[in-house]
Amino acid sequence: MSYSAERALSYFYPFIILSSLVCCITSAVAWTHWRYVLNACPDTNCGCVLHGRTTYNSFEGGNIAYCHFATYGLVLPLIFAVVLGIYHGYRMCIGKGERKTGATTIRQRSGDMIVVTTESELTPDGLSPYYWLPATVISVIMAVYQLIYAAIFTDGFEVTCRQYRESLLKEIQGVGNIVPVIKARLSCAAVFDFMDYLVESISYERRRYGRINTAICLYITLIFSWFALFAWIAICIINIVNMRRTRAARV
Repeated sequence: MSYSAERALSYFYPFIILSSLVCCITSAVAWTHWRYVLNACPDTNCGCVLHGRTTYNSFEGGNIAYCHFATYGLVLPLIFAVVLGIYHGYRMCIGKGERKTGATTIRQRSGDMIVVTTESELTPDGLSPYYWLPATVISVIMAVYQLIYAAIFTDGFEVTCRQYRESLLKEIQGVGNIVPVIKARLSCAAVFDFMDYLVESISYERRRYGRINTAICLYITLIFSWFALFAWIAICIINIVNMRRTRAARV
């Protein structure tokens, strides 16, 4: 069980590392592209593409703290994933943690031969039973943290999409049947496509050069943030199962 658990962990941790890096990079691309264009607030920095809001004559971004968290918020779980991923990956590469097996032959009085195979529960190269308790605590904390990250990003994504629908209706002066189409049927990907081409900076000095595909950046961050959460949950389950299994060895 310990060897199988370590092998699974050696896959999950690199997956979390990849997912976290993708989230940091794609959210940074969207943030840096819109940070001046959407920053139209007179008394605060609101250049974040998340939690945007429509106003009477413009579209403003959300508080810049949301984009700071979206870009740098996964550094902490990324550090733990790198350290533990290197640890378990190294053990798997050098073959540590695998159970040792042995076989013996027993001769019965009837003359029949019985081959008995044994498998050790704990080996000198296996993980210490005391490893699983702190690993469980860390993984549970990181799973909760990842859930908070994914929830905040998802909420910011939905708020910006919903608010820009209102701005889009004002921009095109939509009336009649076009109103329910934009509000109920137009996907957020299409909404962000309109945003890429229609939202311009109100300040000439901070005008935007070029365009990005904002929808792809935000969707990639959104999807991989939830993927990372599922991976942390799987790690929690593995650690909890092994913690309970080795309880007797810790007493």
